[in-house]
Order: sequence, then C-alpha cells, then structure tokens
Amino acid sequence: MKKIIALLGTIVLFFNLHSLAFAAEETPTIPYFGIGATVQEKLEGEYVVKTEGRKEQEGFVYTPPKSFSKENIKFQITIKGKGTVLLKLEETSARGQYLKEKTMEVELTEDWATYEMTYTLESPSSQIDASVITKSKENTEFTFKNLQIIEE
Repeated sequence: MKKIIALLGTIVLFFNLHSLAFAAEETPTIPYFGIGATVQEKLEGEYVVKTEGRKEQEGFVYTPPKSFSKENIKFQITIKGKGTVLLKLEETSARGQYLKEKTMEVELTEDWATYEMTYTLESPSSQIDASVITKSKENTEFTFKNLQIIEE
C-alpha cells in the first residue's frame, strides 16, 4: 500500500511540475520595467505604456543586458501618443553609484516619430538605464517600438 501511495504521489508531482514548466514557457517576459505604469506588448515588437497618473516621471525603464565597448552611445526610439514625455539616460558605475544623466523633452504626436539622443559615457563599463517617463503628474498612454542603444 505504501508503494502505491508513493507511486501515485510521484505521478501527481511529475504532472504538476510539468504543467508549471508549460505555464512558464507561455508567459513571455519583456525587457521593459514599468515605473508607475503598465507595459504590454501590443504587436510583435510594439509596446503600449499606460501610466497611473499618481506622480511625475511615470513610464518605463530599459537596461541593456551587455556593457559597452565604446564611450559614445545613441538612444533611439520610435514613439507615438499624446502629451509630453522625457527621454532619459541615466548612468551608474559598475558599483551602482550615480554618475550623470541626460534628458530630452518630446511632445508626442498621433503619428510614429523617431527620436535620437547621443550620450558620452564616463566609462564603457558603466550601466545605462534608458527611460521614457512623463514630465508631469498625468495619466497618459503611449506606444513605442524599435528602442535601441547603439554604440557610435
């Protein structure tokens, strides 16, 4: 009897773990983190951001997974929506110490528009956070695609 119960327990455990593996595969992860906002993939490679409107600087942040080999980089994004947002690059050292930042104000339109912002790193080993955030406390929605951090 103990062997049968152990066998049934093993079978149930196997199916539970197997179904969890399938569930994990079905939930894609996106590389953008919402800041007081939700970020959802609308179409392949196109994302919609909806801010809560509770405070300034709501939107999303993206951190490139690899460090850079050059000091000059360019932040490029194609975006549309309503309102005013800030494109922001924030640099921290390999130890997490804040170094500097650069922002660019963008008035969104209903048509796709591509924006670029160049930046010179203190060091290629620095970490960069690229953000698109609201300028003021407002509930807004915008869509973006083709976000790139390019070495120049």
